[in-house]
Amino acid sequence: MNIFLIRHGQKMEADKNHEALGLTEEGFKQADLVGRRLQKYSIGKIYSSNMKRAIQTAEGINKYLGVEIITKPELREIHMGDCDLYGWRYLEENYPLFIEEFRKHKFDLHYPPNGECGEDVWQRAKNVISEIIKTDFRNVAVVTHGGVIRSLICGLLKIDQNKRFFLGSPPENCSITMIKYNKSDKEFYIHSFNDYAHLEV
Repeated sequence: MNIFLIRHGQKMEADKNHEALGLTEEGFKQADLVGRRLQKYSIGKIYSSNMKRAIQTAEGINKYLGVEIITKPELREIHMGDCDLYGWRYLEENYPLFIEEFRKHKFDLHYPPNGECGEDVWQRAKNVISEIIKTDFRNVAVVTHGGVIRSLICGLLKIDQNKRFFLGSPPENCSITMIKYNKSDKEFYIHSFNDYAHLEV
């Protein structure tokens, strides 16, 4: 089985509360291009984060696939605490100790005050992967977020979650990371990472 992890297209910019941000015009073009590329892989189903930018990307892709889209809140981007509401500068001004430790990437830190860490993302997102591998599809697309893709890779390869920041910075919008799952040995293999050749047109 092949699982195609796709980061959503370019989203609109905002200093605060990026929760409901959709795609830019460029983001829609990126979704179109990755959809064209995925046509040849006989994708059986699309799983998507329930955030607007991911859903719009999945719908753009599905113009070329015509399959069922299943939205999963477990595939949402990492909850970054106050950063989600007020922006990164607010964290720098109000949580300097967190910022100091965060930039070292030595530990898997929770975003303050009540945000997630990489392990939290892995624990919820891996449930979708477990659901997917129980199906009979040969190829499945998963539209999600850069943070989720990196946490999934660390979890599948049993790498400490603080190392996720060294996997892309982050992955490119509408890039493809392909995971191969071997049902015989029940192991996951990272076949390709952050492939965005289809965008270089």
